Amino acid sequence: MTLRQIAGDLYRALAAPFGARSLDRMLRDGLPPRLEAPLRFLFTGEAAPDVLALAAKIETRRAEIAGSDRTYQFTYARSAHGMARWPEPSRMESEEPALSSRWLAAASVPRRWGVFLHLCAMEARAIVEMGTCVGISGAYLASAPSRPRLVTLEGSAALAAIAEETLARFSDRTTIVRGPFESGIHRALALLAAEQLKVDLAWIDGHHDEAPTLHYVRTLLPHLSHGALVVLDDILLYAGMRRAWQQVSAMRGVAAAVNTGRFGLLLWHGGDAAPRHYDLARHTGIWPSRKRDMPDPHAVAR
Repeated sequence: MTLRQIAGDLYRALAAPFGARSLDRMLRDGLPPRLEAPLRFLFTGEAAPDVLALAAKIETRRAEIAGSDRTYQFTYARSAHGMARWPEPSRMESEEPALSSRWLAAASVPRRWGVFLHLCAMEARAIVEMGTCVGISGAYLASAPSRPRLVTLEGSAALAAIAEETLARFSDRTTIVRGPFESGIHRALALLAAEQLKVDLAWIDGHHDEAPTLHYVRTLLPHLSHGALVVLDDILLYAGMRRAWQQVSAMRGVAAAVNTGRFGLLLWHGGDAAPRHYDLARHTGIWPSRKRDMPDPHAVAR
């Protein structure tokens, strides 16, 4: 563990009581009660025994993946919303640096935020995930007690195969849509529409830039149920992501917008609903990065 990680853990431990009190004030001020359990978990680390047991099983699967000796390299392709990249098995002739299986497993959503996603999905009937990777975040989502239908998008055929094995251990109601997000999101939404399902939870990961983030959110809106939750990853990671968060969190139809530092939560009511804003970032130990917008070849993470 690095000195920075140790300092971050210490800060979060010291800030947790203040975060819990801020959450109590926000709940009194109108923060929807359905968000209390996942948000409180960030400050207490407490969850039902069955949730913690499930997390242990998912983390065991993460460790299995990390133990593989496979290596990968990024493949690039231009899309209508920037340069996309995704990992594929290493090629001898490529000058791209190799990515280890351990790196991919660690790059997936960590346990703390995985449990958070699971608690967000407790009553969801249909979930769209953008960025399957090796299936860790999908496992946290798909294993919710409501037995949700999960449709998840992954550009890498190699990672999709690993994710398929991961998800099969936790749900029999998942589909991986293979291919670019640009076309995959429409295929995913058409699949759910054919099953007469509205999206109750959307988890947007994998393309961390302003234009694609705005595009994906706007594409999802007509397919969201009343009270749907849209969760965006790494909203403070780059300047472009910060701009995207400012725009989507101000949209009409959003009833509540919560900045947790890492995740941005949008509670969708539709119509002329005006958003109320809640900020817990300072209590979770995640601050805006100093990184600028990513140059084109690195515009997409997974």
